[in-house]
Amino acid sequence: MSTALLSLIPENAVTRVRVLQGEDADDERRGDKKAIAMSECSYYCPDEQTAITCIEALRDSDERLRSRPEETMLWDWKSTFWEADPDNENGGGTVRLGVAWYDEEFYADRKVAWFGAMHQRIYKQIGIPMECIEVTHYRLDAT
Repeated sequence: MSTALLSLIPENAVTRVRVLQGEDADDERRGDKKAIAMSECSYYCPDEQTAITCIEALRDSDERLRSRPEETMLWDWKSTFWEADPDNENGGGTVRLGVAWYDEEFYADRKVAWFGAMHQRIYKQIGIPMECIEVTHYRLDAT
């Protein structure tokens, strides 16, 4: 990498590290499915242990999803990334992930699941306060 390129990177740049591979980075996993919507999720973890617990919970969830192939036809995880917060002395930062939705009815029914009682219990067990969670949904144009 040339030093000229490095001079473009600001001193306070955040490094994003992929910690789990999702359908967006695996053509075989995605197959010929076409997403109709996406969800972008971010979880601010107040410390390193919370981040580790969050990523482990997502890994377990992904393994459960892949053990039920009929559900991967309706939705799938996108890749999960970790962004350390350089100002967090406890090793905290943000876990970012996405959801690819393949089925219109399933998306309409489940896009708010992240806010339901079951997910709220999971967030509490992990140690992520609700105010540290952001979810944005968006529709994709047909191609």
